[in-house]
Amino acid sequence: MPPSSNFDKREWKIIPVDQKKVTELVEQFHFPDFIASILISRGIDSPEKTYQYTKPSLLGLYSPFYFKDMEKAIDRIVQAVSNKEAILIFGDKDVDGVTATSIVYKFLQKIDANVAYRVPEGNDAYGISRKVIEWAALNDFTLIITVDCGITSIEEIEYARSVGIDTIITDHHEARENLPDAYAIINPKTPGSSYPFQPLSGASTAFKLICALAEKIWLSDYYNQEIVFLDIETTGLNPTKDEIIELGAVKIKNGIQTDEFQRFIKISFPLPQEIKDLTGITDEILEKEGRDAGDVLKEFLEFIGKSKLIGHNAIDFDLKFLQAQFKKHLGQSLSNPAEDTLKMSRVMLKKISSHKLSTVARSLGVYFDQKKLHRSVMDSKVCAEVYRRLIIQRNNRLMELYYEFLPLAAVGTVADVMPLNGENRTIVKNGLKLLPHSSVGLIHLLRATRLNINQVSSKDIGWQIAPLLNSPGRVGSASFSVELLITNKIKETEELVEEIISQDTTRKGLVDESLDAISSSLDKASLERDKVVLIFSKEVSRGVSGLIASRLSSQFRVPAVIVSIDEETAVGSARASGNFDVVKMLESLSDLFLQFGGHKSAGGFTIPSSRLDSLKSRILEYMQGFKP
Repeated sequence: MPPSSNFDKREWKIIPVDQKKVTELVEQFHFPDFIASILISRGIDSPEKTYQYTKPSLLGLYSPFYFKDMEKAIDRIVQAVSNKEAILIFGDKDVDGVTATSIVYKFLQKIDANVAYRVPEGNDAYGISRKVIEWAALNDFTLIITVDCGITSIEEIEYARSVGIDTIITDHHEARENLPDAYAIINPKTPGSSYPFQPLSGASTAFKLICALAEKIWLSDYYNQEIVFLDIETTGLNPTKDEIIELGAVKIKNGIQTDEFQRFIKISFPLPQEIKDLTGITDEILEKEGRDAGDVLKEFLEFIGKSKLIGHNAIDFDLKFLQAQFKKHLGQSLSNPAEDTLKMSRVMLKKISSHKLSTVARSLGVYFDQKKLHRSVMDSKVCAEVYRRLIIQRNNRLMELYYEFLPLAAVGTVADVMPLNGENRTIVKNGLKLLPHSSVGLIHLLRATRLNINQVSSKDIGWQIAPLLNSPGRVGSASFSVELLITNKIKETEELVEEIISQDTTRKGLVDESLDAISSSLDKASLERDKVVLIFSKEVSRGVSGLIASRLSSQFRVPAVIVSIDEETAVGSARASGNFDVVKMLESLSDLFLQFGGHKSAGGFTIPSSRLDSLKSRILEYMQGFKP
């Protein structure tokens, strides 16, 4: 067995925290001081961030249309479905890959697509290959959707295009300077991406694709419509006697703000004190920044065009004021269609304590700085988010999609060791709660491991479920895991679970055999000197090199590179933790590889066996220059 490690020289560094913020969290949430201090040290340093962290809402997932090519991608898929084109989903063989494959495949089946899937089997290399594309062309596929792979497959995507196959890439691995010439690329890490959260898993990126498809198909009155959300601040409550002092609005398309409007309006009398206290607007602000009401209204008309207008209490308040002001200053009226989130919330959210904007927002998981309310643009932004969540919540098919597929995205996220913060926390926390609504096969696998399906934790996924789903891919039969996740047949599910458990036993044997075979190569002195585990061996099974690299990197707290050697080619896996960037290292060696890819803590590569000596010397040279 490998020698025990004594290389852990890390020192604890206590991050100082703002005691005022600690007191604020303690008073508002009744946390113990040390819990508040831990949250603040992790950047969760306001009530809004604390609510988002402790109560992440299912409805709070970012719009999938932040991805630059998303509209292009879903338009092509809808075209393919309508024309009955053959669509191939190509994924990876690890848990992230098989969950991503299952998500897209099952959803396309639901919308009657002519769809098939493939994942690497046997000794197939990572990623889509020319061989797979040749097979797809022979079988008349005209669209390939990659999941959890494809972002580095420049030559393969070019070949697909040359034989008449469009490719949509969904991936989460690090992009290189040159991107494949795909029909569309959905990856939060591509240069220029505006997606708000980068460390998504491949499964979550695939989930975003089907969410966008669902919105296009099932939210036709909302999809691609530019909607104006508005709010006004006034001197009082009577539209015939009182005046507007601030008019604000935001334009929203597919859940994303595209433009903003904010103007102060001059009035002829001093502001009431209660209005100053409520809004923070003063006579001095209106005197300095206020504009003539007629000019502001003309600019507002130009801003809104013919868009639908939505506000909270807009029908009985905002629009009545605006109509009175339009009649008074311009001699005309507004004719835009309008909708009111107050009226919607009274119908849909009957059990909440009140239906004022802040209460409705919080009930839907919209958290914001309460001190910024009662200003027109902020209220407009909150209203826009409230509206999006209400229309998603009332659409049964969309909610069923979340219930069925979010658990698979959660499993992929945990299995691929993505950081459990930001949107990943929302996906995992809600996905685990929804496991009883998920895939029949996943539910059966949970029961086979004797887990309580209503109390499954991320640790349960990481240590019990993920290794089981990983095992078929490790021993060359990844499609067993995909079949388990997509089948609805109880008998088939039982057989697949039995087979997967058997393959897990085989996988464990391969890991043990490989570790025994390489134990003599693990020299304590060289590890101390080189600060890297570096094993090249014909006795390491290709399918478990990643597992061995992970285990050894964790044990010795240094990067690990494990290479399984064949006669002509070798396949390697690299794993690391902390601030070591695996992909950055692989990029520095890219001239040696036939193929490589990955993300910060994990990567893989294929290399001619003749270049292994060069690889070893180059890695050792790289490690000498690495400064933690």
